Amino acid sequence: MQLFAHRGISDLAPENSMAAFELALAQGADGIELDVRLMSGQVVVMHDASVDRTTNGTGLVSQFNHNQWQGLDAGDGNPPPTLRQVLAFVAGRCEVNIELKSVDLVPQVATEITNAVEHLGFGLTQLCVSAFDHRLLVQLTALLPKVAIAPLIASCPVSLAAMAADMDAQAIHCHTETTDMDLVGDAHNKGLKIRVYTVTLAVDLLRLRQIGVDAVFVNDVEWARSILNENV
Repeated sequence: MQLFAHRGISDLAPENSMAAFELALAQGADGIELDVRLMSGQVVVMHDASVDRTTNGTGLVSQFNHNQWQGLDAGDGNPPPTLRQVLAFVAGRCEVNIELKSVDLVPQVATEITNAVEHLGFGLTQLCVSAFDHRLLVQLTALLPKVAIAPLIASCPVSLAAMAADMDAQAIHCHTETTDMDLVGDAHNKGLKIRVYTVTLAVDLLRLRQIGVDAVFVNDVEWARSILNENV
């Protein structure tokens, strides 16, 4: 079962910061999960619509310009990074899951993925794009037909994995509480991976491994690895 660092190692460093992503690689994460929004035409790494919770600033991400953005502190002494900065740092050393948090950035994300594959050492299979708004994933695959996509779901669909298969997705990203053997089995039968967010309890981590989940998003990879190794 793969271990993805949720917003980097966000238990030990500010979420979605370069410090958190550096820790993810240091801990040997199989993948990094991050969130992106659009700021003055740039794809920046930020979960919330505003910068209030995670920086020393206030205001909506969409209302900042480049100079104002550079004045922010994401908690590690640096402004929140751009997607390109993070991809250049990772440089293909692990997988990266890019979650789309706003509706206006699909073309820009497609450009960043193309750049990462052509210039930053990534294979296309190392990059996956997820979103709760599944329409954004359809828009993205119209621009990049071979990109890996994963619809995010917060509940278990009546049709199980069918909706993801119909989208030609490669995976489904599911909530811990609603992931069960029926969903995992149906996904695997349809050639889909199941990745589960966000696992913070040992009992959930062990249950998900037992039912065959492919990957989990965790806030501390070393914590998760130690739990799994102690309960072989």
